[in-house]
Amino acid sequence: MSKAISILLTLIVLIILGFTITGKKSNEQQQTTYEENWESIQKYEVPLWFNDTKLGIFVEWGIYNVPAIKSPNYARWMDLDSVQYNAKGKIINYEPHPLHQYHLNTWGGKKEYEDFLPQLHYQQFDAFEWVNLFKTSGAKYVVAVAEHHDGFALYNSHHTKFNALQLGPKRDLAKELLTALKSQKLKTGLSSHYAHHWNFYPLSKGPLTAQKLDQAVSKEFMQHWWNRTTDIIDQYQPDILWFDFFINRNEFKPYHEKLAAYYYNKGIQNRQEVVLQTQSKNKEAFPAGTNILNYNYSKIKDIVPGKWQANIPLIKYLDYTNGIGKQKKTKWIIEDFIDVISKNGNVLLHVFPNADGTISTAQKDILMDMGEWIQRNEKAIYGSKPWTHFGEGALSAYKNSMMQKLKSKYEKEDKYRFTVNNGKLYLFLMNTTKDGFLRLPQFRNSLMDNVSCIKVLGEDKKVEWKQTQDALIIYLPQEKTKRYTQVYEIEFDQKLN
Repeated sequence: MSKAISILLTLIVLIILGFTITGKKSNEQQQTTYEENWESIQKYEVPLWFNDTKLGIFVEWGIYNVPAIKSPNYARWMDLDSVQYNAKGKIINYEPHPLHQYHLNTWGGKKEYEDFLPQLHYQQFDAFEWVNLFKTSGAKYVVAVAEHHDGFALYNSHHTKFNALQLGPKRDLAKELLTALKSQKLKTGLSSHYAHHWNFYPLSKGPLTAQKLDQAVSKEFMQHWWNRTTDIIDQYQPDILWFDFFINRNEFKPYHEKLAAYYYNKGIQNRQEVVLQTQSKNKEAFPAGTNILNYNYSKIKDIVPGKWQANIPLIKYLDYTNGIGKQKKTKWIIEDFIDVISKNGNVLLHVFPNADGTISTAQKDILMDMGEWIQRNEKAIYGSKPWTHFGEGALSAYKNSMMQKLKSKYEKEDKYRFTVNNGKLYLFLMNTTKDGFLRLPQFRNSLMDNVSCIKVLGEDKKVEWKQTQDALIIYLPQEKTKRYTQVYEIEFDQKLN
């Protein structure tokens, strides 16, 4: 072959490859650029990192950390001296709110909500100390409040002076926390609750918080909400953007497709795999499959194909002095976590800081205990997926009152959950009624491959078992050497899918 022909063929091949590469790049760009319509946004896929990480932390910080009682809605309730309103601004009771009298007794009648700002100094806030604690707990991502219903921005807002850089701590708290998270390679998130701000202070007389009663959602408010939301996205580029309820209202619908497309496209520009999260329980703002649904202080009954998330508080909602025994609380939290991941969900644990920037010892202890348990059982957790059946035994749902969300009660019956990872089945045994053994009819040898080995994670010794035509019987160790739920690794002759 002559040299000229060889060069010509090489050029032809390069040209063909160039067209192929160019065409492939164009197709990828077409598939990964989102237009402002649901047909395009439905192409979104939940990132693998979110499926695998299982556990996150939600930082509930703000001015309400100063009164530290009951809820971030303190700002709304403290002024309700003669009537009570629901979230839509409608009168539901012609009596003072109980927290109004509490506010008078504790702080005096002349103290407005913004008067708490000097006490929100966060002088002892150390973002790197927090992140080390969160990482030790086993969490892989952290979502912090950017701004709650009260409208106080915990970031350097370009659209309001009512922010932490100019008032209170006089620090960009969001930036400090996200910088520390990135240094430890944890995923970052920020939440916006500002949609409810339009009628949040119906009776406030403070110069920074006064609002008209029953005012309508104006176009000006909607544009302001949009400006603040895109400011958060553009400045901080969070891996997770979390929204509270109220953006499901009709006034916000013109912004739904615009918001999803804007955030997902920003993620592509920044080479991030981002996750948009909104509330569930009849407060859904976006169509299924376009974002992650967050179940606020509640759970679901069975495995669902789509990824979801449950919020679980570490302590009774913002009541720092209330508590049950640390060990018992940790047990509940771990068992709720197990239940959620067995049904294809992630858990977001709520942490409530103090106004000085510290995290209470009670919360730290729970997080440390949780981390110790997860580290021992991580093969059953990170990267796992649900088995064909989540397990057995009912966990009662959280009560419907926001003050009674934490407790889960366990009846006297066998309770266990399953996950699958790397071809092995993991059994989380929360409770058994049998004396020294657990009977699992799902794994009788007429239905399943032969079991080859069973052991307790974190233990050196193997477990005795017997597989019959009727059931797999596991003989439980006589002594539990570890606190909280024990996890059994079950191997079969053939790996599970």
